[in-house]
Amino acid sequence: MTLITGNTYPVRNELKALGGTWEKRSQGWLVPDDRAEEARTLVAGAPVATRYSGGRSRSRGVTRFSSGATVYRNPRGRCIDAPCCGCCS
Repeated sequence: MTLITGNTYPVRNELKALGGTWEKRSQGWLVPDDRAEEARTLVAGAPVATRYSGGRSRSRGVTRFSSGATVYRNPRGRCIDAPCCGCCS
């Protein structure tokens, strides 16, 4: 079995169809060795998952910087993590 990690959430059903099982401790999918390359291709082409910002969540919007950093904004438009994470600077 091969461990597949990364942005797997959008393709979790496809990974399951390949015979994969979620490994909670490792935070990844264990897929059979003969299907590992197919699983890696799926994960590489997966759309970027964003955090849900509806319901009771404190965040209103999501901003992505060119560096890949994610900023979650509260209802007043301020970064929830600021000034701690440094993503706004």
